[in-house]
Amino acid sequence: MKLKIINRILCISLIFIFTFTTFYSYSKVYGKTYYVNNAAFNDNLIFSASSSPDLCLYARYAAVIDGGNNRLLFGKNEDTKVPMASTTKIMTCIIALENAPENLCCTTSSLASSMPEVKLFAKEGEKFSLIDMLYSLMLKSHNDTAVIIAENVAKYILTEKNKINTSDYSSSDFVKYFVELMNNKAKDLGCTSTYFITPNGLDAKDDNGIHSTTAYDLCKIMSYCINNDRFLRITQTIEYSFNSDKSSYTVTNANTFINMYPNIISGKTGFTCDAGYCYVCAYKDDDRTFICAVLASGWPNNKTYKWKDTKKLLDYARNNYKKTLVLSKDENPDPYIYSYGYEEKYVQPRLNLNENIYYELCENDKVNILYTIYPVLSEIYPGDVIGQVNIFINDYLYESVQLLSDTYIGTPGYIYYIKYCLSRIFS
Repeated sequence: MKLKIINRILCISLIFIFTFTTFYSYSKVYGKTYYVNNAAFNDNLIFSASSSPDLCLYARYAAVIDGGNNRLLFGKNEDTKVPMASTTKIMTCIIALENAPENLCCTTSSLASSMPEVKLFAKEGEKFSLIDMLYSLMLKSHNDTAVIIAENVAKYILTEKNKINTSDYSSSDFVKYFVELMNNKAKDLGCTSTYFITPNGLDAKDDNGIHSTTAYDLCKIMSYCINNDRFLRITQTIEYSFNSDKSSYTVTNANTFINMYPNIISGKTGFTCDAGYCYVCAYKDDDRTFICAVLASGWPNNKTYKWKDTKKLLDYARNNYKKTLVLSKDENPDPYIYSYGYEEKYVQPRLNLNENIYYELCENDKVNILYTIYPVLSEIYPGDVIGQVNIFINDYLYESVQLLSDTYIGTPGYIYYIKYCLSRIFS
């Protein structure tokens, strides 16, 4: 009887020690973190965040972002949903470029020909190539052209790509489908405060709200668009001539800011009674890109306010922000020790990073880099993810990078724990 009791006590003790040592060895791994502040790359100074300055803008809503990562550098009511007029057409253009061939034959419907000015005055039944329509859309901002594009691109996607019979579709059905693609793209880009109703940006309202975006969302959309070379080629053209099956046309670029400020690579104007004067543009020099948007930047007769506001925004970004290395792809994080009872194993984490990470930073930005190693729950092989690096700017998480193992780490077996438990009992 005494022998049985001793055996039970020994078994219970082994189980308890096994459980305790397992948890203990893992718990030493969970909290292995450290911070690196911006003293590592910014002249040994640590700054605290400050609010945006007052630039005395005419625009009620404005934003300028770092085009490399969409970080907001300045904002004025940048998250307020408001109408954006024909700046809408940058999304119309990119949806068409990404979903249909440039030589797509586009036929003018009665719905398209009924659009209000500004318009190309295309006649019902008149045929154009898609690429010509895109120049008409982006250079002169024709409202009928936007509908021609929306209808014909939607029909092409539904019939040629999706193999759907569209014989019972109306012009409005095609436009509705195209606008749905615009809204889906906005969501994909993280523009959660954007809602499109029309492809041309005319003021509109339905059960879900008004045709609207925010200054920040509009910047993010433009940031995406300028990655498309054809989009840039179209929006940088000063004058373009083309023919339909009935007439000849010439359009000139209404984006005069492209000649007013250096290094403007794209832009789109807009105006409606509800939106006021609007503008979104992209600036790019040798190593940095800024996107800025102004909405409700005056009403008639203040057409030049949008140019003055945009100049102030770009001047502010260029003069106050510097492209700064935040995390090098060659960074070697400190080695970590994985403990198993009295046994330790070393691993050298490496960054899963092919290019250096840069951010536009000003003297008021505070940067923290947090390294975290995960607990070992199973065997680890070279190349397995063992942690992550989080980049915080002004206490906001902007980017995460995986940490990979450079070696094999096996989990201890039962024999190891039995030996370890016995050594603890009889030591």
